[in-house]
Amino acid sequence: MAVLVDEAVWPWRGARWAHLVSDESVDELHAFARRLGLRRMAFQGDHYDVPTEVRERALTLGAEAVRGRDLVRRLRAAGLRLAAADRPGPWEEVGRWSAPGGRPDVAADVQDALTEVLGRALAGVDARWETAEVAAFRRLASPQMVEVALVVEDDEGVVVVGDVPADVEVRCQGGRIVELFVARRGETP
Repeated sequence: MAVLVDEAVWPWRGARWAHLVSDESVDELHAFARRLGLRRMAFQGDHYDVPTEVRERALTLGAEAVRGRDLVRRLRAAGLRLAAADRPGPWEEVGRWSAPGGRPDVAADVQDALTEVLGRALAGVDARWETAEVAAFRRLASPQMVEVALVVEDDEGVVVVGDVPADVEVRCQGGRIVELFVARRGETP
């Protein structure tokens, strides 16, 4: 295991935050983040920001505690450190459906090839559509890569009940949030 977490010293939103990285591979980092229950949209290109309590859970699951400068040094040595200019851009909301009454047709409302893929994936998600919130987001991850996420949130419960296309990553959080994520090369925003 080569997942690292530095000290939670960065103040933001009333908490202290740390960086969670892998000096092995981004795939390893994503798999570990999934075990922690982190949202895929929280990925910052080479790290996840985690609050103190999540840092503690990461250590329990086997992450190695390191100082911030050691984390950066090991990330650079592995060739996984991104310059600030190369990190993904901000997420832009491109669609929202509040209490749609039924599964929304996101592909019809957001004309986009990637959103169409997520629309097909949404067929495998079940929620109480009378109270659910659904939102579509898009960001430029790099000059060659676009990422799109579809988030279904319902305090009454949301689950994946059917098949989801193989190229769609699914993250479930606490039975209240399902996040569908897809990235493609060569797409333009």
